[in-house]
Amino acid sequence: MNILILAAGYGTRLYPLTLNTPKALLLINQKSLLTYLVEKIDRVKKVESWKEIVVVTNNKFYQQFILWRDGLERKDITILNDGSNSPQDRRGVIGDIKFAIGEAKGHWLILGADNFFDWELDNFIKFALEKIPYPTVGIYDVREKHLATQLGVVRISKDGIIEELIEKPKEPQSSLIATCIYFFPQQSLKFLDHYLSIYKFGDMAGQYIAWLVKKLPVYSFLFEGTWLDIGTKKTLMEAERLVKEKK
Repeated sequence: MNILILAAGYGTRLYPLTLNTPKALLLINQKSLLTYLVEKIDRVKKVESWKEIVVVTNNKFYQQFILWRDGLERKDITILNDGSNSPQDRRGVIGDIKFAIGEAKGHWLILGADNFFDWELDNFIKFALEKIPYPTVGIYDVREKHLATQLGVVRISKDGIIEELIEKPKEPQSSLIATCIYFFPQQSLKFLDHYLSIYKFGDMAGQYIAWLVKKLPVYSFLFEGTWLDIGTKKTLMEAERLVKEKK
């Protein structure tokens, strides 16, 4: 299994905190958001082996990620520079996934670097492996519909297949949302090329999933616990509070 962390965004909603620091390297109780995520990934080895974590970022923050990795003294983390320098010339999420994967073989666990959650990934991996050759998307219930208006809302069938995903609906039909936690089997990677041949700029991952569910079965895995999309100062402060309370 291969691991990819998406960290090429510019975190504009968090300005000025992210003017000179990437969102993934913002500190939560003196530890970066990205470090928390890597610690989760390290524990996945109990379920499925992997050799390397690939982190894709942009040219603006590339050196900061290099310093972060070197500070951890890790040789199993590769930092990729997607070449973009601003939000205007970024590749987009799907473009970055294709850039990072290239022609590599195997299955891919893909995580957004702005995910903050308190659960382990073991059961998700076990479930996703059973559903090969079909992809699996981690979903979460934010409980209140008004909280889903800035997220990708999903509708699922009785057997857990995603039937529809709507990005940032004004009137959500449910409070079930798609997290940026994906498992793409090797057999499903061909759809990335197909999508990018139609939509040259693949910005939002939710839009890709919304398109993909019309092409093949895409399974959902419901996570339970606490999840935050670290996109605003409010959610960043909430993550800080949760970590301090847990300690």
